[in-house]
Amino acid sequence: MARGKRKAGVAHVQVNVSRDAIGRAPRGLNDGKGFVFISHKGDVYPSGFLPLAGGNIRQGKLETIYRESPLFRGLRDTSKLEGKCGACEFKEICGGSRARAFALTGNPYGQEPCCSYIPRGYSAPEHPHRTPARLHVLQGA
Repeated sequence: MARGKRKAGVAHVQVNVSRDAIGRAPRGLNDGKGFVFISHKGDVYPSGFLPLAGGNIRQGKLETIYRESPLFRGLRDTSKLEGKCGACEFKEICGGSRARAFALTGNPYGQEPCCSYIPRGYSAPEHPHRTPARLHVLQGA
């Protein structure tokens, strides 16, 4: 394909999407998984809503920050998820919002506070800090 056509936005690009035999949804993009946000100061964040920087592009390469930063590596490691997200059979596909977990608990690996799904065999512990008023703000109402 000619580079000029691609730059002009007129080239047709064929994307091969692999599907498995049972038609499951492809793995989504989530904080630190296939997405970054770079601030005007060069700080590299896992999303625009998670205020934890993994590095700065003025001091290191973007690919190095994404691949090797302890923050980004940790967010991609689903074994670090806690609460019902850690117990969920869909954590490899979903993973919950790490930004909402951080906003409510201060822990980016905490459980997704707005998810209504209860994983099989999971019994939730009592959480006195989870009040309807605090969750109301996180749900955008």
